[in-house]
Amino acid sequence: MKRNSEFKFDLIIAFFLFAFLIIVIVIYVSIFFFNNIATQNFQQNIILYSKNLIKDYNKKKNQVLQKTVSISKSPLISSEFNVNENLIFSVFKLILSSEDSIKKISLTKNRRNIYCKKTNNEITCNINTSKLKKIKNILIKEKIEKNSLIFNVFLPIKSNKILHIIYKYPNFFEKYSDMFNILVIDTNGKILYSDFSQAKTIYDIYGYPVVDLIKKDHGFISDDIYVMNINNNYKIVFLQNKKLIKETSNISKKLAIIMIILSVFVAVPLGVFFSKPLYNYYSELDKKINEEVQKVKENEQLLMQQSKLAALGEMLGNIAHQWRHPLTHLSLLIQNLEIAYKKNRIDEKYIENFKHKAMKQIEYMSKTIDDFRNFFKEDKEKTDFIVNESVKEVLFLLDGRLKNYNIDVEIIEEGEKTIYGFKNEFLQVIMNIINNAIDVLNERNIKNKKIWIKIGNVIEIEDNAGGIRKEIIDKIFEPYFTTKFQSQGTGIGLYMSKIIITKHFNGNLYAYNSKNGAVFVIKV
Repeated sequence: MKRNSEFKFDLIIAFFLFAFLIIVIVIYVSIFFFNNIATQNFQQNIILYSKNLIKDYNKKKNQVLQKTVSISKSPLISSEFNVNENLIFSVFKLILSSEDSIKKISLTKNRRNIYCKKTNNEITCNINTSKLKKIKNILIKEKIEKNSLIFNVFLPIKSNKILHIIYKYPNFFEKYSDMFNILVIDTNGKILYSDFSQAKTIYDIYGYPVVDLIKKDHGFISDDIYVMNINNNYKIVFLQNKKLIKETSNISKKLAIIMIILSVFVAVPLGVFFSKPLYNYYSELDKKINEEVQKVKENEQLLMQQSKLAALGEMLGNIAHQWRHPLTHLSLLIQNLEIAYKKNRIDEKYIENFKHKAMKQIEYMSKTIDDFRNFFKEDKEKTDFIVNESVKEVLFLLDGRLKNYNIDVEIIEEGEKTIYGFKNEFLQVIMNIINNAIDVLNERNIKNKKIWIKIGNVIEIEDNAGGIRKEIIDKIFEPYFTTKFQSQGTGIGLYMSKIIITKHFNGNLYAYNSKNGAVFVIKV
């Protein structure tokens, strides 16, 4: 029983906790409120920004086409007569010097390509053999590389000439990233530009459900993600800018500090003022609680005892199933002993033979007790154990189930394999995989049911049930993923089996389909 001073102290602490709870609620409400403002601001501005980006993009594209057509009308380029190559080089250099956006210009005729290109403000010119195919109409190919927008324009001219100009607009997306983070991706999800991540594909940032929405849809796919199609090949993904989120957090922190100070000044006097009238009520309540706690403890002890008895009953049932055959054999031995006595056939040799057969059955029954006890015993320390023996232990415990469904098990041993870890956890994994195989073999009514267990550098458990469906084979180890045959297993689940092998044994557990059926591979 607590003293009065302790009750008062508890009440004061309780009011401080109540004040703290108020502070937490206010902080979260503030964060939610300001995040809501940020989200609304993002959604209101993103449509305007995206329209401006598309407008700017189309403007660049039209400028590129107009410039190309204008250049193509130059007398030196459009002329049907042979023009001195050095003169063409001079014209190309003039164009490259005057237009920052043009990085390369070339003129092709009869597979002979005259070109000049600009690299780091240095212009070089040359002549080579062209592999360009003839085109009838102007052709423009768009490309996004890092933060640059690149247009490749091919324009056919009279006399079977093709004018090819490469335009490059660097830092095209930077002016749109003041309020947003931007990802530019292609149809395969490859990231062509990002102002916040070094990831190579969008799958490295988001899970498959979000990626599928980004690749298929456009517009708002969530409160903070907006997707826009630039053309058939590229998409832009807008995200809320981290700077804006940081500013919101700073405002929330300042508000939280103010609320903490106010709450302290309010909570302390309230705690002192209300502690006295609540003391008596708290004292009576404490007595009732102690009485109820005592009752709950008694009920818990009773339930625990019932639980132990139920577990013991289940264990005895399993042992009784395994003992039927040896008990029957012992009964026949005793009956034969009585008959031999009446016929005066008992001698030293008969007694020795009777003793040998009886002890063999008793040893089998003792081994059954040890096997069941060891399987349900919780491992406290990791040990070295032999995989071959562990697999045989599991098969012994499942012997009745395997015989009931007429399932043949073949063990292929390529040597004795020893591993270090919790043996019973490993037994549970083996039992779970074999139980799943038994369920699916029985469910699919397979003739000549068979399970192969290969023990070598890895442990492979294979059945002849036809395999796992392709659409789910990549998901069978995911948490909460179940199938009909899995639900009939031991309850540990493939997800927990993989956790045991990967975390407790530093190994790997995976599955694939063979010509017979499913193969589960344990690497430890």
